[in-house]
Amino acid sequence: MQNEKPLSGVRVLDMTQFEAGTVCTETLAWLGAEVLKVERPGTGELGRYTQEEPGIDSYGFLVMNMNKKSITCNAKTKEGFSLLEKLMKKCDVVVENMGPGSMDKLGFTYDHCKELNPGIIYASLKGFSQVGPYKDYPAFDPIATHTGVMVSATGLPEKPIKCGISVGDSGTGIMLALSIITALLQRKKTGAGQRVDVAMQDFIIGLSRSQWEPYYSNGCVPNRRVANGMPLEDVAPSDTYPCKPFGVNDYVHIYCSRAPGSAQWDNLCDAIGRHDLKQDVCPEMATPRERFKNKEMCDNAIKDWLKDKDKFQAMDWLCKHDIPAGALLDVSDITNDPQYYERGMMVEIDHPQRGKVKLPGFAAKFSGFDVEYKCSPGLGDSNKYVYGDLLGLDEKEIEDLKEKKVI
Repeated sequence: MQNEKPLSGVRVLDMTQFEAGTVCTETLAWLGAEVLKVERPGTGELGRYTQEEPGIDSYGFLVMNMNKKSITCNAKTKEGFSLLEKLMKKCDVVVENMGPGSMDKLGFTYDHCKELNPGIIYASLKGFSQVGPYKDYPAFDPIATHTGVMVSATGLPEKPIKCGISVGDSGTGIMLALSIITALLQRKKTGAGQRVDVAMQDFIIGLSRSQWEPYYSNGCVPNRRVANGMPLEDVAPSDTYPCKPFGVNDYVHIYCSRAPGSAQWDNLCDAIGRHDLKQDVCPEMATPRERFKNKEMCDNAIKDWLKDKDKFQAMDWLCKHDIPAGALLDVSDITNDPQYYERGMMVEIDHPQRGKVKLPGFAAKFSGFDVEYKCSPGLGDSNKYVYGDLLGLDEKEIEDLKEKKVI
């Protein structure tokens, strides 16, 4: 396994906060980029501390800022602005997810950054497109998912329900990281930098692409919400069923294919000992659509079989009979299962304040290199390296900047 990472030699000026932007730069850091996270002197980025625990890195900060270097800089001061200008010249990429117009107000427009460094990749992540009518609107993850089709397709028939995880934030961050890598590859061919913009609403619209099939198939009418059912067609079984000991997350999702000729329903009947419900025996269960019409009969047979099975037993037994089934796994299930550490999806880091913390890692695996995991940085712990070694300031100059609260 090679130690050289794909993005080794790429330097990123990270002007992000909260989740969407920080996930982007963490992804780049995992792939080997040197990420210089710019934070406010004393207080750090807005997601570093909480009101309940001021001065202690939040778990949210830990999980989204691994493998980075932290520097402090007040960009609103003349000296701080000058420091960041110098860093722009030494970086390949600048990433920001500030509110609409914030970078421009600071003076770091794309044109100015391009003037400082013609090869710079200037990457912005916003809630809405910067060229549309919503460009000045503020946004967070639920705003993006509500305006990007996703919530219209999620929830109960009479009640839309937003996703329980930040798909808009983290998903758009990963999309921006992919786009930055694309721009870096193009720069190798052309020698020129460029601007890269990704909007959370646009990412969610793209993520919702499967909704256009039923939209056109049903005569261009808005799609129905079907809770745990199959959104493309009324079929059964396609639901999340309770398992013992019937706690808040004791469920298994079971779905049998709607494809013509699929044997999955008959496999299910064999697996649960209900041969009387097989397609060629029971007319009410002969097709996915017929099973949906007789959903109560279908579901009752499944629920009766599940009454003495936990979600792991159910998933294991059904999958071994070639039936798609998935236990409803929560954070505790994942955190305490050794398999995720063995394959590197979960990692344990050692934080100076929090101690050992188990966190999600990077999903992709590579044959050419291993992703390494380093704890999120302490506030300003790379000031000496960046301002001293990289920009050439001496110790007295750095101390003067600290006293003035520039860094």
